[in-house]
Amino acid sequence: MQRHTKEASELKALILADLHKEPGCEHVTDFVIQRLETKENGANWTVKYLDPNQDKVCETILINIVRMLQLNFDLPERGS
Repeated sequence: MQRHTKEASELKALILADLHKEPGCEHVTDFVIQRLETKENGANWTVKYLDPNQDKVCETILINIVRMLQLNFDLPERGS
């Protein structure tokens, strides 16, 4: 399956749109898209969660959303 490219800001917007649909996770915004040098699950990006006090349920939902999006999207190659 071919992945489409999205900028980090676009990926974050997609993640937030899904995450904010979940009860109790409407306020979560504290994460960044991080480029990977080696692909994880075939993707060249992941998220870095920045709030250690965040509800673990929201963190788990975030991780699951990211895994689904990693199947379809990559960050553009550097220099593109």
